[in-house]
Amino acid sequence: MSQTLARVKPSPTIAITNRARELAAEGRDIISLSAGEPDFDTPAHIREAAKAAIDAGHTRYTAVDGIPELKKAICAKFKRENGLDYTPAQITVGTGGKQILYNALMATLNPGDEVIIPAPYWVSYPDMVLLAGGTPVAIEAEMQHGYRISPEQLEAAITDKTKWVILNSPSNPTGAGYGADHLRALADVLLRHPDVWVLADDIYEHLVFDDFKFSTIAEIEPKLKDRTLTMNGVSKAYAMTGWRIGYGAAPEILIKAMSKLQSQSTSNPSSISQYAALAALEGPQDYIAESRAVFERRRDLVVAALNEAPGIVCPKPEGRSTSIPRSAI
Repeated sequence: MSQTLARVKPSPTIAITNRARELAAEGRDIISLSAGEPDFDTPAHIREAAKAAIDAGHTRYTAVDGIPELKKAICAKFKRENGLDYTPAQITVGTGGKQILYNALMATLNPGDEVIIPAPYWVSYPDMVLLAGGTPVAIEAEMQHGYRISPEQLEAAITDKTKWVILNSPSNPTGAGYGADHLRALADVLLRHPDVWVLADDIYEHLVFDDFKFSTIAEIEPKLKDRTLTMNGVSKAYAMTGWRIGYGAAPEILIKAMSKLQSQSTSNPSSISQYAALAALEGPQDYIAESRAVFERRRDLVVAALNEAPGIVCPKPEGRSTSIPRSAI
């Protein structure tokens, strides 16, 4: 086997998910809290768009990193929801947000390059960095600080080897959100380090609760836009995890490098899923508010129950509760 594999572990999320499925198949009553997956059906108009794509013959290879119509819709989404201007040449579409992150790291990291990752973190970040030959550098975000890193911590972690800083908001697994003020403070640090790029993982953008207002760092500090990859997707917002469509926006030089890598790995994402994603972005958006309200009620119930348990302290997260299924409550 390749020596590269010795640097990484299998995904714990997938391992737990598979074990839960095995136990359920044996007739056990299992509640799986592993994968961040909405337990709602994909909205009907999106499913219908996929069927229509099949009937229209959209079942062949597409451009490696996305059909033009979808790229335009993604540009419109970034403008509409985030105040960010991109051209289709600055957009890439992959088989889920995970591939966007993987492509970016594989296309940019050299041996010895460091990637700063706030912890607790999504389990795949460090291993993807290791697969790409880089070195993950964790910063501990403590509960008393809302599971958010401080600008002082970020400044202390940056070295002359730092290539990327990963910012995931709302965070997997804590649900902690970086508001505009927090991002502004981190951006001020990054402006002093012009060789450091920012990977904004915004996949849980629409799963925010109470009065928390989502922001992304390129929106807060436009001077960082030329060295930021803003990643998102349809999996969480539209209950489309199995459709496997993620997307990212970045300077064209990075997008071209990621497309080159994708051309030699998966090639294009599913053509049918791309047309479904197009319908998700351009169609009715009422599903988002409806599902968010349900997730917020579930969050409140679970947080209250945990805090009633002796010896447990559970802060109320600003977002991300898709791992709490109906069966758990």
